[in-house]
Amino acid sequence: MTAMRLVNIATVALGLLTVAWPVAWAPSWTYPLAGLGGLAVLAAARWRRGPALAVTAAIISCAASAAGIAVLAAEGLFILGYLLVAGLPAGLPRPGRWLRGQLPLLVAGLIAAGAVLAAFAVQQASTAWLTVAGLAAAVAAYLIARPVLRRREPP
Repeated sequence: MTAMRLVNIATVALGLLTVAWPVAWAPSWTYPLAGLGGLAVLAAARWRRGPALAVTAAIISCAASAAGIAVLAAEGLFILGYLLVAGLPAGLPRPGRWLRGQLPLLVAGLIAAGAVLAAFAVQQASTAWLTVAGLAAAVAAYLIARPVLRRREPP
């Protein structure tokens, strides 16, 4: 089995997990939406907007769900992983090398998720400080990821 075939299988599996994960805590009206997200994952190999629509379906399911903060943090990491793998340029001879180059983005996501989880562990009540901590973590993650994104942009 070629490396690209393994990456394609992993991309579909991670995409379906991303769409299905929040459904366990979501109301029943989100099930058809998750189904459409699953179809978008399957169509993403030939349809450029597929990953964005799949993630949109997952985010709507999360917003409507009664999931806890740890479940939502895990979903954020699933979304990040799926978008990173789905963004793999077609026809790369060595996809592992490209994926290793995406590690700063993954580390930034882990830092942001860890900061939010730590903030909720320290103080259980929802306050403005928790919102500020979450926003600061997101900004820090963006600043860490920005140099990697800038290198990938066409000249």
